[in-house]
Amino acid sequence: YVDFSAQGSAADLVNKYPNVVVLQTLSKAFGLAGIRLGFCIGPPDIIQLMNNVKAPYNVNSLTSEVAMNAMKNIDTLDKNVKELLAERDVVAGQLNEVDFVTKVYPSDSNFLLFRVKSKAQDMYKLMADRGVVTRYRGNELHCDECIRVTIGKKEENERFLVELKKAWVELGDDKV
Repeated sequence: YVDFSAQGSAADLVNKYPNVVVLQTLSKAFGLAGIRLGFCIGPPDIIQLMNNVKAPYNVNSLTSEVAMNAMKNIDTLDKNVKELLAERDVVAGQLNEVDFVTKVYPSDSNFLLFRVKSKAQDMYKLMADRGVVTRYRGNELHCDECIRVTIGKKEENERFLVELKKAWVELGDDKV
């Protein structure tokens, strides 16, 4: 999630420490989860050791071509990340204004985690039934009544907010 963070990449540590490698996926900011590919940044001797133990031809030519094209289009990546960060701020702001949302957690990623007063799992299920995909996180440590939403395009985010509010109203105290 480094592309969404104000902290910056740990890649600079590779030049500072001889035993550090940094792994990054193309899934998040590049939006290429389907190709299941990432890359490694590190000292040449460590990269060579990694190459020595990997399977030959472990990346198919189509995946390689898609990845190379993505890496050649960093301007597009930067534009997409900038738009997503702006949308993340809008969604966080809107969630903070909703009376049944008790907390919106800070995020350095392409998603937001937020807590509702109650009925998080029922809200999650109702939204899923309506085609709005979120993730119920209430079973995770310290995440009681929490839902995680991935930030999408403006229209997707607007629909999420509408469906979230509708779910809360429909699941009033007397209906759960």
